[in-house]
Amino acid sequence: MIRAQHRLWADVIFQPYLTGLFKRHFHEIQLLGTHPKIPDDLPVLLLPNHSTWWDGFFVYLLNKKIFRRTAYLMMLEKQLSKHKFFAKIGAYSIEPERRRSIIESLEYTVELLNQETPLVSVFPQGQLVPWHTRPLGYKRGVEWILQKYGKPLAVLPLAIRTEFLGEKRPSAFLLLGAVHSFDAGTFQGMDWLEQTETALLDELALRILREEKGQNLLG
Repeated sequence: MIRAQHRLWADVIFQPYLTGLFKRHFHEIQLLGTHPKIPDDLPVLLLPNHSTWWDGFFVYLLNKKIFRRTAYLMMLEKQLSKHKFFAKIGAYSIEPERRRSIIESLEYTVELLNQETPLVSVFPQGQLVPWHTRPLGYKRGVEWILQKYGKPLAVLPLAIRTEFLGEKRPSAFLLLGAVHSFDAGTFQGMDWLEQTETALLDELALRILREEKGQNLLG
């Protein structure tokens, strides 16, 4: 697998580049709702749905604007192999076709969570799935991570949706769920987690329909 290799110079280069890229391709990126309070002493496991090629970049922007933690993102090895620069801003790999690779990547995720209050993002669906697909099709990796980590951590769902709303460029909308402090013994299970994300996606759809305005992360 490809491990993350954070480099400060890579962030210095990439952050303004990504902002420019977003402004060329999106009308706005709105974070709706309130920002949940995360305990400062807990690592964060951020769990977005995965329906666009941009999702990992949305997570990167969200962390820079809101959380400001050392962030890591699991992505497909075939993609990270093509874009190895992303490892220098916190990406690491998984090969879902190989069981040994899955275990190695999940073990590495636990290793990252044991660092000083990181933010680690994984896509529980494990693949690109249209946002309206039901059920979401969560894999079991998050449960494995919680069992192996063993200690309390902050589990934070994230809903992402893009829409064309009368502009040439689409708008992206993000909505954070409630923070849940879990360990292996208190986790309520993958079915509960999938239902929580489904409800969050439905809530995001209603907020978009009501034309709710939030924080424009490109502002």
